[in-house]
Amino acid sequence: MFELILIPVGIIVATFSSMVGLGGGTLIVPILALGLGIVTQEAIGISLFAVVFTTISATLAYAAQKRIHFRVGLLLDSLDVPGAFLGAYFTTLIASNWLAGMFGGLLATIAMYMFLKKSSRSSNDAGASIRLCKRTIGYCVFGSLASGVVSAMFGIGGGVIDEMIMILMLGMTVHMSAGTAMFGMAITTAAALIPHWLLGHVALAYAVPLAIGCVIGGQIGPLLSRRIDAGILKKILAVVFIVIGLRMLLIPFIGG
Repeated sequence: MFELILIPVGIIVATFSSMVGLGGGTLIVPILALGLGIVTQEAIGISLFAVVFTTISATLAYAAQKRIHFRVGLLLDSLDVPGAFLGAYFTTLIASNWLAGMFGGLLATIAMYMFLKKSSRSSNDAGASIRLCKRTIGYCVFGSLASGVVSAMFGIGGGVIDEMIMILMLGMTVHMSAGTAMFGMAITTAAALIPHWLLGHVALAYAVPLAIGCVIGGQIGPLLSRRIDAGILKKILAVVFIVIGLRMLLIPFIGG
């Protein structure tokens, strides 16, 4: 019965993460590994299982709000796998902890720019307003490759890169980018879950109650997102990126 505490945990994490368009794995894994003492491999498998339910639930909610650009979402997933292989190769060339530190510094810098930059009024809250011209396709394909590289090199979700591409390059509001990111993650996370499931890394006693909470939170997050001004959401997302960036920036000093 102790595992039932994971239902409110799932609700809280999924509500916040789906509101800004992130999967929540960066929060769930430490909670499981450090808070409950679950081995890392199982913590990752359980987290992926829960994030699948978060993203599917949130995708349905954002789709009902018409806040998903499905074509952009698919393009941002197009080169994730080749990018992951490339990222894994890069880790053999340069020490991964120093790579993480460099990326963390870059992420924190870009996030500070997002936080300080005044939001411009954008018409891109409607998916149809973004045309799939060569430039848009180029940004998306590059972002997909980069997100795969980042995921493999640093062990963080590629949604961080996807959101930056949509907000900074395509001019989407966070409302639209969050919905599109959740749609893309629903596909990639489901694929990432399969090998962990086959390896027995998904402990259902923990995964099921966590997933129940994530389904509920995946509905609440988009509802809250709709009620919050796009500029405020952008600042919230930027703060999250700053925290992730600073944590990665410290890896060379705490990880050797």
